[in-house]
Amino acid sequence: MKLFKKRLILPLLLVAAVSPMAWGQTTARAEKPWYVGVQAGTSFGQGTFRSITKHDTNWGFQGGVYEGYRFSRVLSLEGGFQLGKQDQQSQDCCPFWLSQDGVRYYSPVLDQTGWFYKDVKTSTRWEKVYLQANLNLLGLFSKKACRWTVQVSPQLSVMTTATKYVAEGQKIAHATKWHLGLGGQASIGFRICNSIEASVYGGITRLTGKRFDNIPVHAHKSNHILDAGVKIGLCL
Repeated sequence: MKLFKKRLILPLLLVAAVSPMAWGQTTARAEKPWYVGVQAGTSFGQGTFRSITKHDTNWGFQGGVYEGYRFSRVLSLEGGFQLGKQDQQSQDCCPFWLSQDGVRYYSPVLDQTGWFYKDVKTSTRWEKVYLQANLNLLGLFSKKACRWTVQVSPQLSVMTTATKYVAEGQKIAHATKWHLGLGGQASIGFRICNSIEASVYGGITRLTGKRFDNIPVHAHKSNHILDAGVKIGLCL
């Protein structure tokens, strides 16, 4: 966790360092500083169970809306809402038995309902409200306006996750969890015309609090949601 915080602080410090440069651009503000858009793509979960394992990849889906304001060609501030869903499954290194109450055992327990990890999937739905600062790296090295953008975006969010066990035709739901999310995005974008822009992006969100997949913590300590997709924006 300490290492993760250090990695998060570095891009934030970078944004703070270049902010005076961003405000000092000769073209300090774009002609249309406000923008709105939609986004859609895939999502993956990484906890004790994972969407991507040695034997299989469980493709999830996610989508959302966003709105932002450009202070300059370098710096913008963006907020948005996303929702998504993905499945996770066990890895070969976890030959355990899971009770329906979410307790891990080394072998089946008499008079309890449960399954071996390999026979269970977790299905997770999530929602996220986020705020992020977008730093356009191309704007730092070019004085001329450019249709292309290459952005890194430290992000702070609040997320809810709701996960259920899926095994042998049974679906056992668990209570919704709240998390503070720390992470960011990286994106490559292109302005198609004066009012429309498109970009591809990938992001990661580290969730604080309890494990989102409701699987007991053992050797694996990840608690991440990853997403990737396409954004289509309208400049106002």
